[in-house]
Amino acid sequence: MTYQETYQVWKDALTGTEYEAELALTAKSTETLQDSFYKEMEFGTAGMRGIIGMGTNRMNIFTVKRATQALANNILAHGDPTAGVAIAYDTRKNSDLFARETAGVLCANGISVFMYDTPHSVPQLSFTILELKTTAGVVITASHNPPEYNGYKVYGDDGGQCPVADSDRITQYISQIDDIFHIESMPLDEAERKGLLTYIGKDLDEIYFKKVEALCIHPEIIKQQADKLNIIYTPLHGTGNIPVRRVLKDLGVDNLHVVPGQEHPDPAFPTVKAPNPEERQCFDLAIELANQKDANLILATDPDSDRLGVAIRNTEHEFVILTGNQIGCLLMDYVLSQKQKTFSGDEFVVKSIVTSDMVDVIAKHYGVELRSVFTGFKFIAEQIKLSERTGKGKFIFGFEESYGYLQGAFVRDKDAVQAAMMIAEAACWYHSLGRTLYEALIDIYEKYGWFEELVVSKTLYGKEGIEKIQNAVRLLRDKYPEKIGDFHVIAVRDYLKQERFDMSTGKAEPIDMEQSNVLYFELDGGRFIIRPSGTEPKLKSYLSAFSMDRQQAEYQLDQLKVSAVNLIDKLTE
Repeated sequence: MTYQETYQVWKDALTGTEYEAELALTAKSTETLQDSFYKEMEFGTAGMRGIIGMGTNRMNIFTVKRATQALANNILAHGDPTAGVAIAYDTRKNSDLFARETAGVLCANGISVFMYDTPHSVPQLSFTILELKTTAGVVITASHNPPEYNGYKVYGDDGGQCPVADSDRITQYISQIDDIFHIESMPLDEAERKGLLTYIGKDLDEIYFKKVEALCIHPEIIKQQADKLNIIYTPLHGTGNIPVRRVLKDLGVDNLHVVPGQEHPDPAFPTVKAPNPEERQCFDLAIELANQKDANLILATDPDSDRLGVAIRNTEHEFVILTGNQIGCLLMDYVLSQKQKTFSGDEFVVKSIVTSDMVDVIAKHYGVELRSVFTGFKFIAEQIKLSERTGKGKFIFGFEESYGYLQGAFVRDKDAVQAAMMIAEAACWYHSLGRTLYEALIDIYEKYGWFEELVVSKTLYGKEGIEKIQNAVRLLRDKYPEKIGDFHVIAVRDYLKQERFDMSTGKAEPIDMEQSNVLYFELDGGRFIIRPSGTEPKLKSYLSAFSMDRQQAEYQLDQLKVSAVNLIDKLTE
């Protein structure tokens, strides 16, 4: 059907309902109408994510109930329906509504539900799946996206994001649902009476807090040095407010000031363009408060509290906002340096292929195995699961450049609560040595080399935008460029073809990884990686330049940025 015909089906079905007016408003703009109905919202490996509104390509109760019915069908056919499903939600618009709709559909299918009745973080949902041994989990969140977005993320029984086999089956079940408007749902009071719905109490929160705090390597150092630590924290109106403050308080961090205007839940996120701790604008109010309080460390978590942003003072006493790579390398070097005396020889760390190559050097320095995986924390979680199943390898640390970090395997997704605690501990440890976090970061660069990195994204909305994003990568794949600007291409790792192509010899060698639409250009003095985002209408590229000399590395990155932007603009014309 055309998007106009699909709209008419919705209009006929919803006439006389509470959704009629919203649907009519959608039809007032041809562009909005087309984008809302030109396709079905995709269910990928991370579930669904999109703009809230009426339509097949929007987040609403109908697309949520359809996805949930498909999840129920998959559990009934391939899972363990008696183990139940855990549900959590963040502070976004309609998150609580979508969570209740999810619970109602699952219960109508005879599947037990364990649901939080207040906003909870993504890592707490992952932890809950493992703690209660449920067959799956659902969290309603759009992570760090702008306020108009929401999402639906599905997790497997290992606490990690939905395995590819399950997401593929769920997609098939979605396609088999013809009537999106009459999916059966059980009232929650009835589900509770029948014993199908259990609201999760605070006892699980306490277990989670204790497990996070047990990861602290030097709790005695925190107690000794915490009075020297003056922290500003912003939860950006999200779920991190309670767990981050609780864990830091338990460990003795009393000098913690929360940004008042960003402390409490607000689905409009009125103080920021988007609640994304990667963006400098999210730190504006925190830096203002930090200067008033003479604080030396700023922490920021996104709405579902899986990402952590950090700002620290430099030698000029000015705040520097760290990149995800800098935070991750700082934490990994600290954890490995403090634990190396206990290593037995089978320890491993994990990073995504787009994460800093400094990780490779750090892992080699401490003699631990490095495992590289595709972008998406589910792949890091899979490595933890693999090590447990085979009995080979002990997980120590994993991170992605997109501000996600994990130390404790009782969670299988990135955990900003753990990361906030680790940063606070590292700050205390280095202070005991007479060093600041900034000085510790510079020490790492001088020790391992200057890895300068930058992410360049181009957002292209709508049907035409998605097509341009896909076409850009296809054009690069059809004919590999010999140079990107002034940088010679040494080799191309094409993860869709599953091969590494040597530009000088013309020979290809197989890559032992699953297929993914990613191109990795090994450059003389750096790298250029490009891929379509799996969760946003973005073409993402990852730039990196390396030198033992800081100025040289920075210069090379600047040159590479100009070349990359020109290339991306040309590809998306």
